[in-house]
Amino acid sequence: MATLLKQPQRGAASRRTRPSSNKKRPAAPRLSPGQRLKKRLAYAMKHPLDALWGWLSSVRTAIFLIVCIIVVCILGIYFPQAPGEVLNDPTAYQAWLQQNALPQYGSLTPIYDWLHFFTIFSSWYFMLLLGILALSIVVCTLNRAPAIWQNFAHPLIRRSDRFYQNALERASFSHPEAVAWTSAALRRRGYRVRSESDSVDNCEVTYLYANKNTWATLSTFVFHASLVALLLAGMISQWHGFPLNSPARRILPAPIISLSDALAGFSFDQALPTGESAVVYPRGTPHNISFRVNHFTARFDPQTGQPIDYVTDLSVYRDGELVAHSDHLRVNDPLTYDGITFHQSSLVASAVITITDAQGNVLYHDAVILDSSSTLPSGNGVVDYARGIPIGGTNYTMGVFFIHADGQHLSQIAHPVLLIAIGTPGTSNNEDKALLRLSPGQSGKSVDGQWTIRLDAASDATVLLVTRDAGSPLVWPIAVVLVLSLCITFYFPQRRIWLRIRGDQVEMAALREHFTNIRTDLLGIAREARASAARQEQGERAPEETRPSHALSSKQ
Repeated sequence: MATLLKQPQRGAASRRTRPSSNKKRPAAPRLSPGQRLKKRLAYAMKHPLDALWGWLSSVRTAIFLIVCIIVVCILGIYFPQAPGEVLNDPTAYQAWLQQNALPQYGSLTPIYDWLHFFTIFSSWYFMLLLGILALSIVVCTLNRAPAIWQNFAHPLIRRSDRFYQNALERASFSHPEAVAWTSAALRRRGYRVRSESDSVDNCEVTYLYANKNTWATLSTFVFHASLVALLLAGMISQWHGFPLNSPARRILPAPIISLSDALAGFSFDQALPTGESAVVYPRGTPHNISFRVNHFTARFDPQTGQPIDYVTDLSVYRDGELVAHSDHLRVNDPLTYDGITFHQSSLVASAVITITDAQGNVLYHDAVILDSSSTLPSGNGVVDYARGIPIGGTNYTMGVFFIHADGQHLSQIAHPVLLIAIGTPGTSNNEDKALLRLSPGQSGKSVDGQWTIRLDAASDATVLLVTRDAGSPLVWPIAVVLVLSLCITFYFPQRRIWLRIRGDQVEMAALREHFTNIRTDLLGIAREARASAARQEQGERAPEETRPSHALSSKQ
């Protein structure tokens, strides 16, 4: 009796104490944006690693980073970007700003320069955005990895009854040999079949799991790894190392600085007349690389006068030994050695000048590159020039000027004339030591007759773009792997079918996968099953009397 009385009392108490199910629970108070932010900050302070991991794995974070990168790229398209050859040379960079940015932006140029708008693709914030995006991709991939591997290695074979009733893609059929025939039909379609058996209500139930192209799901790891590697390769391509006066060189450990210098790229223009040489690294660098122009040829359009082809015969040396050579260095046919690429860039006027004193001593003998250019005040011509060239052992400097029509090059003139001026810096032109107009092969005397100035040769010199980019060799292989993994995902999508077999009844159900129409397989298998069952039924209904006649005829 105690037991009989106890149960009603418990039920009565529960009915008295439990709130009515018809009553709505009071809604939680809505938090203001400030309160929500305060709550998130409190959680981040209490669990910083979890908060950081959750932020990096958020889709909103990825969208925010991609939008920021797009905005930075638009700024990089709008503002002119300094060429790579001036990035490592502060003097050349300031000259580029004066010539290209200052006339357009005026007093805002220093502000834009401080914001790195003219070097935006190598700026610290662009590198930071790429690095955080790569880290976000890694975190998202790690979050998805356990589930993907579980579905690949240990898939769920047995599903609940509700799944077969509510699946969006499902079909059913009956067959006398349900398990054997269904397994064979799935294998004919390229599916891998796994099975489990169980007894439900004294009835044996067989569960089948058929999967196809499941290995393609692993391509998502290859795709994300390639995407991260591509971002890192882009960062390496824009990395030029820590500047010599950077605090990082004093704070960071020596191995990190060495790795930074090893990955740092550079780019510079080098003008060289025929027969001249230059070095890649600063003089005194052990095992330095030098390159020499053996010959340079430029061809011009006879009608327009525009250059149509530059060809340089270039030799590369290391420790005095020839290590690379190209006799057809062109714009689209560079020469690469030890990660350093020599590109044919353009051409520039040059002159070889010799200066001797009255005793025949050589005061100056070198090739002068006329790498500066300006338009004449009259607007009817252009002058290529080089000025401020010191003459060793004296207080004099030299300037060389070549006046020509716009679009005309030195090699196109049969008998070019160059103006050579020698004087003391800061004095008037009337006090020049020499002012001569010479053609190649001609010489002249200074004003006091003590010096002899000779123009040995005047011709166009090649301009080579010398670059080192540790990331560029990685870009194309990584891009190929990325595209292939994407093609595998699109053209070999995963297909999964779950089946439950009771006696001769077969129930099939499947999930709607991306880029896959699994319904065709379900309907095709059901159609084949009905046709197979019909053939077997017709065979069983065949007249018994026809069988001996067939046997008799076969004996005869």
